[in-house]
Amino acid sequence: MRVEPTIELVNFTKYYGKHRGIENLSISINPGIISGFLGPNAAGKTTTIRCLLGILRPTRGQIRIFGHEIANWSSQVALKEKIGYLPGEFDLYKHFTVKSILDYFASLRKSPSILRNSLIETFNLDESRNVGQLSKGNKQKVGLIQALMHDPDLLILDEPSVGLDPLMQQRLYQVLKGFRDRGKTIFFSSHNLAEVQRICDEVTIIREGFLVSHNHIDQLSQRVEQRVILTMEEPIDSLLTQNPLISHFEKLETGGNEYRYSIYLKSAQINFFELFHSLHHQSIQNVVIPEPSLEDYFLQYYKEA
Repeated sequence: MRVEPTIELVNFTKYYGKHRGIENLSISINPGIISGFLGPNAAGKTTTIRCLLGILRPTRGQIRIFGHEIANWSSQVALKEKIGYLPGEFDLYKHFTVKSILDYFASLRKSPSILRNSLIETFNLDESRNVGQLSKGNKQKVGLIQALMHDPDLLILDEPSVGLDPLMQQRLYQVLKGFRDRGKTIFFSSHNLAEVQRICDEVTIIREGFLVSHNHIDQLSQRVEQRVILTMEEPIDSLLTQNPLISHFEKLETGGNEYRYSIYLKSAQINFFELFHSLHHQSIQNVVIPEPSLEDYFLQYYKEA
C-alpha cells in the first residue's frame, strides 16, 4: 500500500521576476524520516522552505503537505497546526522573558504545548531570564522549543544546531530521533555535513535552483569515488599517472622522507589487492582506506558540476 508522503513537490518552480529561485524540483518525503536539505548559499534552500510554509507561492508546480495543496489558503491554518518551524534567522523581542515568549507562541496555536516542560529541562533553559540577556545558543534553544513544544507531525528547521554547544547538539539529535521514531517527519537545512550524515535517513542536494541528488543516506557511499591513502618510501608520481586503475591522485604534505598520496580509483569495484599488486615493486609503508563520507559525495558532485 502506498504511503502518503508528508511532503511532496512536483515540478516546483519559483522565480523572482526573471531570476531563478528553484527550477522543476520534484521530491517526496515520507513519514518517519529525517531528511537533510543541502546546498551552498543561494542554492534555493530558503526559497523552498518559505514556499513549503506558504509564505511564498510557487511560480508553477505543486506543493502538497499531508496530501493537501499548500497553495490552498483555506487549508493553511489547519496544516500549520501540524507544523513546527524554526527559521534560519530567529529573532526575539528583547524586553520579554523566555516564559513570556513561549506563552505568546503557545497562544497562537490551538494545540496544547504538551512537550514544553520536558524540552525546557532537556535544553537546560531558564524561563525567567530576559531574552535580551541570552547568548546566541540560548536564543536558539528558545527557537527550538517553540517549534517542538506542540508535538507537530512535521518539523521544518533551518540550521537547527547553529549556536549550540556539542552537548546541546547531541541532545537535539536525540530529540529529533525521538520524533522520527514516533512517525514524525523532520525536514531540515544544514551546512554541517557531519551532522547530516549522523542523523539523517535521506539527503536532498540542490545547486543553483536545480536538484542534484535525492538519495537514502546509505546509498551515498556507493556513488563516491573510492579512495586509498598510501605512504611510500619513494615518490611514485609517474607510476600513478600511468596506472589504468587510477582516476586521479593528490600528493599530500608529509614530513621527513615519506611520500603520501591520496589515490582515487576509477571504479568502486576495484579490489585493493589489485591496486597493491600493480605497485608490488614499491615500498609501501602504510595504507589507509577512509570510509566514504557525505562531504566526499557533496564535493564530488560540485566538482563535476
